[in-house]
Amino acid sequence: MAMAVPNKSLLDEVTEDFLSCSICLEIYKNPKVLPCLHTFCQQCLVTFKDKSGGVLKCATCRIQCDTPIQELKSNFFLTSLLDTFQKQRQPSTDHPPVCETCQVTATHRCVDCPQFCCDVCVTVHERIPALRSHEVLTIDKYREIQSRGHLKVQSKVFCSVHKDSQLKFYCDTCQIPVCSDCTIVKHRVPEHVHRDLQEVADEYKTQLKEMLGQLKVKEKQVKEEKVAAESTREEIRKQCEAEKEKVKRRTKEVMERVKREEKMLIDALDESARMDLKDATMNINDWEFHHGNIVSTHHYLETLVHHGNAVHLLSTKPETTKRIKEMVAMETIPPISHDIIEFQPSSDFAAHALIGVIKCDVCPSKSTVENIPKQLVKGVPVKLLITTRDSRGKQIIPRQNIQVKTKTPGASWENIDITDNNNGTYHVMITGKTERKQQVAMTIGNEHIPGSPFHIPLIRGLVQTVGKAGSAGQLSDPVGITINKHGDFVTADISNNRVTMHDRDGNYKQSFTFTGQFAKTFTPCDVAISDDNEYFMTDVNNKQVVVSDEYGKLIRKFRSSQIDEPCGIAINPVTKNVYVSESSKDCIRKYTQSRVYIKSFGKSGNMQGKFNSPYLLAINSKGMVYVPDYLNHRIQVFNSDDQFMFEFSSTGDSTMRCPIGVAVDRNDYVYVSSNHKVTKHDSNGQFICRIDSDKDGLSWPHGVAVCNDGRIAVVDYNNKCIKVFVE
Repeated sequence: MAMAVPNKSLLDEVTEDFLSCSICLEIYKNPKVLPCLHTFCQQCLVTFKDKSGGVLKCATCRIQCDTPIQELKSNFFLTSLLDTFQKQRQPSTDHPPVCETCQVTATHRCVDCPQFCCDVCVTVHERIPALRSHEVLTIDKYREIQSRGHLKVQSKVFCSVHKDSQLKFYCDTCQIPVCSDCTIVKHRVPEHVHRDLQEVADEYKTQLKEMLGQLKVKEKQVKEEKVAAESTREEIRKQCEAEKEKVKRRTKEVMERVKREEKMLIDALDESARMDLKDATMNINDWEFHHGNIVSTHHYLETLVHHGNAVHLLSTKPETTKRIKEMVAMETIPPISHDIIEFQPSSDFAAHALIGVIKCDVCPSKSTVENIPKQLVKGVPVKLLITTRDSRGKQIIPRQNIQVKTKTPGASWENIDITDNNNGTYHVMITGKTERKQQVAMTIGNEHIPGSPFHIPLIRGLVQTVGKAGSAGQLSDPVGITINKHGDFVTADISNNRVTMHDRDGNYKQSFTFTGQFAKTFTPCDVAISDDNEYFMTDVNNKQVVVSDEYGKLIRKFRSSQIDEPCGIAINPVTKNVYVSESSKDCIRKYTQSRVYIKSFGKSGNMQGKFNSPYLLAINSKGMVYVPDYLNHRIQVFNSDDQFMFEFSSTGDSTMRCPIGVAVDRNDYVYVSSNHKVTKHDSNGQFICRIDSDKDGLSWPHGVAVCNDGRIAVVDYNNKCIKVFVE
């Protein structure tokens, strides 16, 4: 089959490597093409398969070939190339070609036969009908094309079965080129469909060009991937080298740290031993002095007894007797004691002490406790600091165990967790739990620290007043209140047109006013905080809900035709929906946090599910909604689907009057402000206790909130402040 290559010299386009088998590295002999399109000598494939255990895999791409070698297709393209290549390298001769029929000088060349012809034979050749389609070139034209290495002048390909028959057809059924004889013998119609070989080749060439375009794109992609892989390889190498440098630096740092800690530990041991050695040396010197006196006195008196006369013996009798009695009576105390020091290896190489620490005997009587409060507020934690010291008062890491216990309301002792600062100091957090006094015992090695056990008075009831007149951030007609993640009091101060923030100690921090950002002055009634730390505030004057960040920067606002006089606001922890109470419309509105209106429920009346001025509502951890029904003197409870569940109104010895605010703690206990008092109820509304007392002077309490430490913050509307209670 004739095929053309680009208009370049074949010698420039094709090299011996292209025509060489990659197995034997020699010019192809009977080249066979694998399904992966890689070509090898037939005999090379046989040998290669035998060496591979009977499995034939491509030597180039390693794809397995299951087709028997004898059934593999010959690579006609490479065969033609080989023929051209070899002829191009044959030495040229000056002898003109000879007609292969008449043996006279040839003037033409039939490309299809292929053979040289003289003028007479060419005339005969052209008259034969079967040969009229053959391409006949003059000798000069043939040589010109041949010099360029053009395949078109190469011999036609003949059938491997019918040796003298040229491949002129293509069997679509078998998808192989066939000769005329094949169409009669093995590829007969109608079972087989034949087409002209050149027609199919031209058609396939068009398809192949399209596929080559796709292949070119894929080639580019693979090349890019290769470049990326090479870049990744280089990155991996560089990263590995960089990490190895880190390892070396870290190793150097660790070794330097080990050396520093070694010196520190050795110095600490030397210092501790130096003091004890000094005391021991002084003690030895004292005993040597006394021992020398006794020895010399004993030697003198022994000599006197053996060699002295009566006068000698009796002349110093009183002095001798007294001196002997003094020496015999001299107190002999046991050897001086010393603190035991020991090295404790570290079991955790990631700990603060890489090698270990030096621990010493502690002297409990020299150890100290700081920050002992004069009184405890029930439920409010206080952090204490214990410092362990040796007999000289020096801060040390003790060998003995430290224990801190507190007496429970049931009169039993329970351990309190201790935080070891790994330097001879310890932090302890104590929280008031019992009535009247809290007992805290601190022992080191079963011996009490001075002052232990400590008896700390415990206070309850009203413990703090925030935002009162004359203070920074004083309140004027505060209504709703909540507690933020920092433990701050966040209060809707309606007459001051702001939301005010005080820290847990009552110090004023900041206010939100939104001056000039709305059509009318911002007038907040209540505030709630989402899990995302967004502040939702009802604005009565502008009939809207305002949303800001914790610094008062406006994020969004929403209002609708449904909102008329927004009052209380709460966020359902289960559904995340926003609930707004409308005291003038006697209903509850529901919105998404992104300000989409959902629905309303409730209407005027005194039946279940109806309201008469609903006020500052709250929602517990299960999504139960507690609504203070102000003029119906009750609390109504709804589930997250807005279905009425139950109501309650008891405050122990009396009935609830005008409830305004509700709060829920983390255990779902309910706190209600009503008619100058605050009461505690369980989640079912059963009365538990009153939080305040008459002496606390609550006057028309509004909003209620539970602090992070369990204290109850109550807005005292008439007294214009926040009062904080401990139950």
